[in-house]
Amino acid sequence: MKSLGLSFPFMIAPMVGISHVAFRDLIRTYTPQGVDALRFTEMLSTRKLPSERLHSTRELKVSSGETHFVPQLLGNEESFIAPSVKKLMEISPWGFDINMGCPQSHVLRHNWGVRLMGDINYAADVVRMVKRHSPVPVSVKLRGGADKDLDLNYLKDFTSALESAGADWLTIHARPKAAKHEGPANWDIVGEVAAVRKIPVVANGDIQTAEDAIRIIKNYGCGGAMIARAATARPWIFWQIAEDLGIDAKPDGRESDRAPRTPKEEAQEFYRAFLRLIDLVEFYFAEGDGIEEYGLQKLRFYAATAARWFMFGHSFWRLTTKSKSFGEMRERISHYASTTEQEMIYRIS
Repeated sequence: MKSLGLSFPFMIAPMVGISHVAFRDLIRTYTPQGVDALRFTEMLSTRKLPSERLHSTRELKVSSGETHFVPQLLGNEESFIAPSVKKLMEISPWGFDINMGCPQSHVLRHNWGVRLMGDINYAADVVRMVKRHSPVPVSVKLRGGADKDLDLNYLKDFTSALESAGADWLTIHARPKAAKHEGPANWDIVGEVAAVRKIPVVANGDIQTAEDAIRIIKNYGCGGAMIARAATARPWIFWQIAEDLGIDAKPDGRESDRAPRTPKEEAQEFYRAFLRLIDLVEFYFAEGDGIEEYGLQKLRFYAATAARWFMFGHSFWRLTTKSKSFGEMRERISHYASTTEQEMIYRIS
């Protein structure tokens, strides 16, 4: 990713219901000073964007001084893409990403997401549409296969067309559509595509640890590593990666600390991170009717995602479902953290 001005080729994926401004800010608090790591937004519909308000629409909010964030676009019509890109440029994104990997039915019925992988020329045209209107880098996030199986030959042809259409870099979720987020990811296939492309190719899927992220780049020839759900359990994963790479910088306010490593250290840090996330959710989404319930839903979904990395994660998640206010959730989590010994699992199956 050095060709695009990024010396730290690790990034946090776009995740529905998770990649909002509060989560991105949580990641920033654990990112070593001076490290510029990309963080993606949730999927944004180009059919809705032109009529939405930048500073009040929850999915479009950014924090003060936020840089290196990448809005992910859902769309295939230039009449919607053009005004969407123009509007989002007002908040100074680092780049734009086109979603060609989502397998959800509500996305597929618009011929968005992974359905774009069914027609090479059609997909390439969508890249050209975004490139015509974007003054910043444009990437595409796609799947390792548009159906049940990985297909290396098709991937090579498909990514060649995207490259020719002007994509600045690509991310491949190394599972086919049918696998969704389950089962092992095939990083080999990403490496094979990377070997024949002139633009960077980033690997995504089943990256759970700092070791995974570094190994993908060193051993598979990928241009970068995109971390998804594991970042909900380890929002400090950039800190761990930086330490492993010999980067001396620390997160702001943690200059005398080292990144949490042991199962108990990581569990205790997670409690602190979750309490911080409650504060951030309340801060960024403090206006509007039903805001507390909206924020609580976001926190419960986050807890359910992260809980898989804990020995007794279900009991932690249950605390969030029982909480009826931000204050109650803080009290329950604080009490749980002080009375319950938890351990984080290094890798889940």
